[in-house]
Amino acid sequence: MPSMNSKRYRHNNIMDIDRRSLIVNLYDINALKFGSFQLKSGELSKYYLDIRVIVSYPKILKQVCTLVSTTILKDDADSKNQVRLCGVPYTALPIATIVSIDTNLPMLIRRKEQKTYGTKKLIDGEYSCGDDVIVIEDVITSGASILETVTDLEKSNLNVSNVIVLVDRQQGGMQRLSERGLKIKSLFNITEIVTILKEAGKISDEVYQSVLDYVISNQIQPVKECEKPLRTKLEFKERARLLETSKIAQKIFNVSLEKKSNLCVAVDVDTADKLLDIAEKVAPHICILKTHIDAINGVTDATINTLQHLAKKYNFLIMEDRKMADIGNTVKLQYKKLVQWADLVTVHSVSGGMMLKGIHEVIKENADLLDSRGVFIVAELSCNGNLISEQYIKETVKIAEEYKDIVAGLVCQSYDVISSPSLLQLTPGVNIKNSNDNLGQQYQSPSDIILTKGADIAVVGRGIYQDSNPAEAAKVYKESLWNTYLERVSNS
Repeated sequence: MPSMNSKRYRHNNIMDIDRRSLIVNLYDINALKFGSFQLKSGELSKYYLDIRVIVSYPKILKQVCTLVSTTILKDDADSKNQVRLCGVPYTALPIATIVSIDTNLPMLIRRKEQKTYGTKKLIDGEYSCGDDVIVIEDVITSGASILETVTDLEKSNLNVSNVIVLVDRQQGGMQRLSERGLKIKSLFNITEIVTILKEAGKISDEVYQSVLDYVISNQIQPVKECEKPLRTKLEFKERARLLETSKIAQKIFNVSLEKKSNLCVAVDVDTADKLLDIAEKVAPHICILKTHIDAINGVTDATINTLQHLAKKYNFLIMEDRKMADIGNTVKLQYKKLVQWADLVTVHSVSGGMMLKGIHEVIKENADLLDSRGVFIVAELSCNGNLISEQYIKETVKIAEEYKDIVAGLVCQSYDVISSPSLLQLTPGVNIKNSNDNLGQQYQSPSDIILTKGADIAVVGRGIYQDSNPAEAAKVYKESLWNTYLERVSNS
């Protein structure tokens, strides 16, 4: 990626475009038409924007792309993250391509249909988790096509930083995307366009007025209730009372409410002494402690006993992040070694529901633990290049609902994976101080995790256990995450 100075140099050397002349040129090549046209939605419009025709007029195409490039380089001059471009298919693809060459910013391609072979990717191109993406679109009415692209990019663990559209039809799409939390800018709006064309003698006063009247009479009603699932709107106390919520999920809700904490700390250290030291320091501030016991040296029965004592004393749950993913019988044998001390365990759904059946059988064999054990299923991974597909995610959700008596929730990165209020979303990757590490890990803020991605429980690792004062760091994260959760439910 070019340096900021390089980007400023290119910005200063991109030619200025006469906006009025460009609008007239677009009219002259029939990219702007007036009359009566049926739109994709079925409604009749007084005008039609056929921007795709510019691919046959290289000079005009270049002018349009230069406007977009100038806007991007100006707005992104101070960006510290890697930035990529993505055009909404299909009209914006050639525009994004030329802008990529103009700005020297890498480009991604979002497929309309996911590949059913090879890598089965929905997003083509090279990227890392957490990279910023600028989405480019030709025209915005309701914003639906842009939201489809944004959703697919976010599911691939990319961050949509800005949206640029050529023309705003001024029917509510810009407001809808802004309410979604997106930064969006249009190069032109339809009022500006018809004003320029009227002054240039290209359209009559009657046509001018008919377009303005049409815009006023055809506002898109904002979609409020369907933007985010009910799960993100309800308070934990309401969700805990749901009949279909598992006992273990209820326990997590109740612990969170009692401690006013939706913080899960991942203690990924290498020795048992370090594990217990960090656990005791963060214990007052967490609802879940996440461990990788099989990766820690020196763990004994005494280690586990101390961990359980801390969990009881400070009221938190222990989750062994084992990510089991074998046939039912093998998982059953593995889980027998965990059930006595781990309240929760993580699993993959790759082997299907029989794996959960095996876990369920082990829990039933330990009657005293029947209401206090459960699993989180991994539905999405945050790493680039993973092989999880949309179909895999859907099937994982089905399995979770089938075994909802023991499934506390899903580990995922997107707010729309879980719709049921009875399931919890657990999302890793929070770090207030850093945005990434030297191994490709991309971090997010509490606002990103709770408000944008829809997490109920957020996982923090190195941001706490590598801090010089883990106890104070845990307290800061706890308060920030809980306040962000309160903001989410209060805005609903």
